[in-house]
Amino acid sequence: MPVVWKLKKWLAVERDIYRASELQALLASKAGVQLSLQAVSALINGKPNALRLQTIQALCNALDCKLSDFCEVQPDPVEVTIKKTKTKASVPERLYGGKKQVLSDESIFPDPHEFTNRG
Repeated sequence: MPVVWKLKKWLAVERDIYRASELQALLASKAGVQLSLQAVSALINGKPNALRLQTIQALCNALDCKLSDFCEVQPDPVEVTIKKTKTKASVPERLYGGKKQVLSDESIFPDPHEFTNRG
């Protein structure tokens, strides 16, 4: 999924903010949130892999804007979507965690029908 992260450009054009320390101070004063300089710098200088909703809310409160002002989420091109659905015998890809999906007929859970009702 293409995510277009344009916070750095938006900050420069719309808010005249060029340094992470400036955004850090704005977050503290207007949103009441203290983020480390490293975290703020990472938000400005690159597209985040993960972003908490609380962080998004703090940015929007401090900057008086909407997430769509500096971030766009666009659907994958049709070719990529088709390729993903046709690979690995149509087994969906895990988004989180490194655990592999169990593909055998055996389950880690017992079959509830194997047990008889006592009583």
